[in-house]
Amino acid sequence: MVDSNTAAPKRAMKFPHVFSFLFSTVLVVLILTWVIPAGQFEREVKVVAGIKQSQVVAGTYHQVEPAPQAVWKIFSALDTGFTQSGGMIFMVFFCGAAIYILEKTGTVRVSFQRILKKVRGREHVAVFVVMLFMSIGGATGAFANTALALVPLGILFARALGFDNAVGFCLVYLGSYAGFNVGWGNLFTIGIAQDIAELEKFSGFYVRILFHVVNLLLTYWWVSRYIVRIKKDPLSSLLYEEGVNPSDLYGSEESFDEYEPFTWRHKACIAIAALGLGSIIVGSLQWNWGIPLYSATFLAMAIFTGLLGGLGVDGTCKEFIKGSATMVAGAFVIGISRAIAVIMTDGKIIDSIVYYLSQPIASYGPVLGANIMFYVNLLLNFFIPSGSGQAVAVMPLMVPIADLAQITRQVAVQAFQFGDGLSNCVIPTSGVLLSALSLANVPYARYLKWFAPLFVIQVILASAAITVLQYIGW
Repeated sequence: MVDSNTAAPKRAMKFPHVFSFLFSTVLVVLILTWVIPAGQFEREVKVVAGIKQSQVVAGTYHQVEPAPQAVWKIFSALDTGFTQSGGMIFMVFFCGAAIYILEKTGTVRVSFQRILKKVRGREHVAVFVVMLFMSIGGATGAFANTALALVPLGILFARALGFDNAVGFCLVYLGSYAGFNVGWGNLFTIGIAQDIAELEKFSGFYVRILFHVVNLLLTYWWVSRYIVRIKKDPLSSLLYEEGVNPSDLYGSEESFDEYEPFTWRHKACIAIAALGLGSIIVGSLQWNWGIPLYSATFLAMAIFTGLLGGLGVDGTCKEFIKGSATMVAGAFVIGISRAIAVIMTDGKIIDSIVYYLSQPIASYGPVLGANIMFYVNLLLNFFIPSGSGQAVAVMPLMVPIADLAQITRQVAVQAFQFGDGLSNCVIPTSGVLLSALSLANVPYARYLKWFAPLFVIQVILASAAITVLQYIGW
């Protein structure tokens, strides 16, 4: 006889594997090509921020011959997605190899020994400094997709402080996007948007600096709350699963208590890493570097770090392969995510989605219209998870709509930036986000539940800022 007082065990909701989730999304998008009318805008090629861009011509949307995609397209789109993402995928492999080799030389371990000796008892200071550095890189556009390849290093640092992998993810990804999402010097988002809106490049600089400071402090506060929580209750880790030993989820400070000598090889490896990362930042800001040069830099870092770090030629080759292997899951997520855009493009529904979502904006007054602009962009980033791509697709529409609705063009640009930026930390179509979570072994559903309250706060503050800026005619 069953005891009525004995409750049946609850089955924890299990979120599908990231690959199965993305594959399902590809299938849903394919179905939408049979439902949403096919349409296109006319486009013209212009030079934007020194790069040729195909821009939408406002007022030219028209329906075209439907292009519903066959089921077989799922598989061919996956192949195309990997092919189109080849540059980014190899960048991820090379960066993973460079960081892995840096660790194998002992440089990371010896450096942590010295850092931890200075910050013990002040771990929150170390967390803030790392997040500040990453946010500045994000605000200038240097750390966006490249942040993915730095997540393993963030995890190493977090575990050395006695935290879990989720903190490492937060240090790097949330740190960089705290700046990128409201970036004051990002050529590929705010730069392109202002150029299309015929505004002075990087105008409104000090207002966006304020947004950066506020967003960084908010994000740091949220991460600090998580750190305090897992210190009080190790079972509250985002990585915890029933049956797992909590001690296995966290790093150990004691493992760095032994003080090892800091040799010239360690100094040389640090110099190579600093030179490589510095070159990426300066190259992005001064010479419009792209993924091929990022990849080349990480490849050179991996080779020279291994040789000067004492691994030898054969040792460097072996560790290079092992380091690249650690990034396979993240690289595959990028390729599968790209397949979503491939199907929407081939099914000719991207322009239709943009068109139908932009219609309500022109029907309301400037303050409400500016807020609708923000929310439309927030939603659009799910379908176009690329800042530069969304700017090119949306801003030619938003600018004439803004003029008709008496919304200032600077506010229209800000509505785009908030909408494109803030959703980067929640949308499941972001290959970078899902890859970073995968590297840290953090389930997306659990992360989303944890991060959602902060996202709501950010959206409310962004809406308030847009309301004020439009009201004062910024």
